[in-house]
Amino acid sequence: MIVVIGAGPAGLAMAHALEQCGREYQVFERGRVGEAWHHHYDRLRLHTLKQGSALPGYPMPAEYPRFPSRAQFLAYLQQYAHHHALRIAEGVDLLQADFDGGRWSLKTTKGIYEATVLVMATGIWSAPVRPILSGEPIFGGHILHSCEYRNPDLFRGRRVLIVGAGNSGSEIAVDLAEHGVETAIALRRGVAFVPRPYSAVAVRLAAWLLQRLPRSLAGRLLRRRNFHRLGLPLPAGSPLDHFPVVGYELPEAVAAGLVCVYPAPTRLDQGRVYFCDGRSMLCDAIIYATGYRPALEPVAHALAFDAAGRPMLDRYGRAQGNPYLICIGYTYPTTEGWLQAIGSVVQAAIAGLPEGAKDSI
Repeated sequence: MIVVIGAGPAGLAMAHALEQCGREYQVFERGRVGEAWHHHYDRLRLHTLKQGSALPGYPMPAEYPRFPSRAQFLAYLQQYAHHHALRIAEGVDLLQADFDGGRWSLKTTKGIYEATVLVMATGIWSAPVRPILSGEPIFGGHILHSCEYRNPDLFRGRRVLIVGAGNSGSEIAVDLAEHGVETAIALRRGVAFVPRPYSAVAVRLAAWLLQRLPRSLAGRLLRRRNFHRLGLPLPAGSPLDHFPVVGYELPEAVAAGLVCVYPAPTRLDQGRVYFCDGRSMLCDAIIYATGYRPALEPVAHALAFDAAGRPMLDRYGRAQGNPYLICIGYTYPTTEGWLQAIGSVVQAAIAGLPEGAKDSI
């Protein structure tokens, strides 16, 4: 039995691939299918076209717009699970997983299960990363992570600082500013912006070129749009090593005076934030859009991690030293959308299933 933990996009795609191969499997999901997508902020839309963002074996509905909303993508994930009749047990949370050299023992909230191969597809959304700044106890304002943000309603009439200018931070800043909220954004590092795609063919061609051109030339292509004059510098090193922000909405909002840009914050005081360049601002609320880490606590003891906190895996997604532990959905190329990459990631995982596991199924 192959057990897949997580019924998000990666877990669903893996379950479908196992179904196609005739493998015996079971998916455990601690919440509902697509659980993380029940909680994302209202404005969220896919940054990749629906044609390239569908999971293997089932296209998105024709009536969906080019960039589906959070609610539409959630509905699609649920339709995907139903269409393929995937074997999913909801409300089962993995607490601990131990490997005895031949079989996994899985301690869950619904009892103990065994597995020959364990596939972790828990994603990152349940493990937010939030720095702690000095002065937080006396700040007096509202502090939250972007995973807790839903819409601008709570922040009307308040001065809000977004920390982090990735896709989520940029989109939340624009969402607030467009609804009349006094908004600022703080950059801890540079950011590269790329245009929103309008052709699936062009997206595939761009990804192919960026992966095959000499790094220096590919990097120059990504540096063509530079918003340094707006306080939005490019990241250090090659842009190929960073996930870009899709769309120019944030630079446009900054240029229009709707969003103020600051460098990294250093400390808080009562109702005020101080930055590394000596400036400060009055502030009522801080939203940390500072990313996530892989949600791998139940198997962390069986994994090695790199300096960025990502599991160290081989080209099949297998853990170092244990081919019976596969992790998918934690690392994707920076030149390709993560949904676009799921198909190839899953096929690699299928190809890397240990021979013993294949024979026993």
